[in-house]
Amino acid sequence: MDIYLIGLEGANSTMTDINWKEETGKMIDVISTDGHYFRAEIVKVACPACGEEFIGTKRHAGGFVAGHRAFHEFENDMDVMITRMGGQ
Repeated sequence: MDIYLIGLEGANSTMTDINWKEETGKMIDVISTDGHYFRAEIVKVACPACGEEFIGTKRHAGGFVAGHRAFHEFENDMDVMITRMGGQ
């Protein structure tokens, strides 16, 4: 997927051209194959369970949070099931 970012140093940057830690809190426009996102904020989120971090637009951070939550819920469910079946 081609994604271009507008509003950061070096207009029309690509995802790999960006130092994301330095850009946290900035608003950018994102042009991608699935749409044009105006005033997308760059945010940083972290998982309180394992500490994994993500820096990117709120849209992508939402995917990280939802997927991460689903993964940890799956792990927890498997632990409960194994314990009920007499496993470790």
